[in-house]
Amino acid sequence: MEGVLEGGMPLWINVALAIIAALGGLELVKYLISLRANRRKDKAQAAQEEASAGTQDAEWRKNELELMNQFVETAKQQFEDLKQRYDMMLEEKKEDRKLKQEYRLQLAEHERKIEGLQRAFTEEQARRKRSERLYCSDEQCSKRKPPLGTYVSEMVSAK
Repeated sequence: MEGVLEGGMPLWINVALAIIAALGGLELVKYLISLRANRRKDKAQAAQEEASAGTQDAEWRKNELELMNQFVETAKQQFEDLKQRYDMMLEEKKEDRKLKQEYRLQLAEHERKIEGLQRAFTEEQARRKRSERLYCSDEQCSKRKPPLGTYVSEMVSAK
């Protein structure tokens, strides 16, 4: 048989063992074992770091969620404040409209009174002008024009 030595071992195993022995024998074996152990440690450490990162990420997301909840609560509070201010403004606007209407009514009443006074003043002034033209100083005069008491104003008679 080709590739098999007399002891029954395949040739490639013998070659591998010879290479191992030539490269340092046990040192190489130790190196390979430590390499494998370090890989396991590195994998375990990476998994631990990943778990730690996952925990940190979860904490970060939790904090972010809390901040967002605080923001939403603050926004709700500001909205309520603005709504109250708006309602107060509408109430004040209604009151202002009522006052404005009352002032308009008062103004119309005062204008009506002023027009009445102006009319009375104009009439009184016209009567006096007419009486000045027709005035006679003699009270006993039978030809007196206008007769005595014709142009007496209501104000004089009320006294």
